[in-house]
Amino acid sequence: MNTTQLSNFPVNIELSSALDNWENLAADLQNEIVKNILRSLEEQNYPFYESDSKVILFYYNGAENVRLVSDITGWTDPIPFRKLPGKGLFFLPLELEPDARIEYQLIVDGKILCDPFNKYLSSNGLGALSELAMPGYVRHPYHNEFLHGRVGTFEGLIKHTLPAGILPYEHEVYVYLPVGYDTGKSYPVIYFHDGPDYINYALAPYTIDRMISEIRIQPCIAVFVTPPNLHQPAVPNRSTEYGMNDNYVSFFCDELIKFIDKNYSTENSAKSRLVTGDSYAGLISLYIAFSRPDLFANAYSQSGYFSFRNDKIIKLIRENETKPINLFLDIGTYEEKVGADFLPSAELDFTSANSRMEKELMNKGYNYIYKEYHEGHTWGNWRRHLIDALEYFFPVKEQ
Repeated sequence: MNTTQLSNFPVNIELSSALDNWENLAADLQNEIVKNILRSLEEQNYPFYESDSKVILFYYNGAENVRLVSDITGWTDPIPFRKLPGKGLFFLPLELEPDARIEYQLIVDGKILCDPFNKYLSSNGLGALSELAMPGYVRHPYHNEFLHGRVGTFEGLIKHTLPAGILPYEHEVYVYLPVGYDTGKSYPVIYFHDGPDYINYALAPYTIDRMISEIRIQPCIAVFVTPPNLHQPAVPNRSTEYGMNDNYVSFFCDELIKFIDKNYSTENSAKSRLVTGDSYAGLISLYIAFSRPDLFANAYSQSGYFSFRNDKIIKLIRENETKPINLFLDIGTYEEKVGADFLPSAELDFTSANSRMEKELMNKGYNYIYKEYHEGHTWGNWRRHLIDALEYFFPVKEQ
């Protein structure tokens, strides 16, 4: 539970009510409230939860204007803070689902920054974001040491460079081997798109390692594939690969898998392979399993970009025979404006697109799991729910 309250609040009323009726409060009471707010901010006893669904954000540092951008705004249309007259203190009450978790930044006099009073940070490929988890949100204990922006490590991973082939450029891949890896045994394999980001921000090797050691999943091999020009606008890049590119599917299935099976002790069967990805990579993960069920019987899509090209993959599911694949899809309810600054306006609502996909999977009789969470399009979301999918796909076998 996340239950931070304003310490030593001087009266038996809600803080938001006091702020709303500020001009009607006596001056000494105003000063006492501000003093307690500033003390709590300094101690990072923050954010302030008034109930399981109400929270108040503050900012104090001589600003003229403070606004919020976050998952709940689709990272557009900033929400303005209100300013207490004569106090230099800004506040913003929010009402969210009791189990919601959002990431956000402040725009302070035109400058974008993390909330300096919030110690909780979630890192991603473009930097860190502040994290706000409501009282009903359950943080996983695996992530306790990563709550303040720390990222994962490549330590212990084996790096390979695959030469140009079907695609006319190289690919870097990183391979995770479980503790006690034995060439006399064979292991299932998880293939991750956006490999370096799954290592750094989803903490995938760390998570897999812990789950194996705690006998929560089977020992397995993990392969992390790096898209070209990662986090750069140059082409080729993840967009050119993950946009249902059949040449990329051929690289993945006809070159990468052969390389891994040749060099590592893998279980060479479709049911022992899982392909995984987020957003654009969630789209290509499902498309690979749909296109090559002979090689992949399992796919996990996190916040999949299923609205791509007017629901192209949803229509493929609808118009073709049901494939013998096992799917796990999850999506955040705050993913209604994903990529508003670069994707077509008709494709921004990933939440609705995933719901449409779920209906088609149901109609076609697919074997699938579908989850919605009150979260956004972020690595903080994906790293938390990766744990659930791994337990689903690779449960420990009964002895």
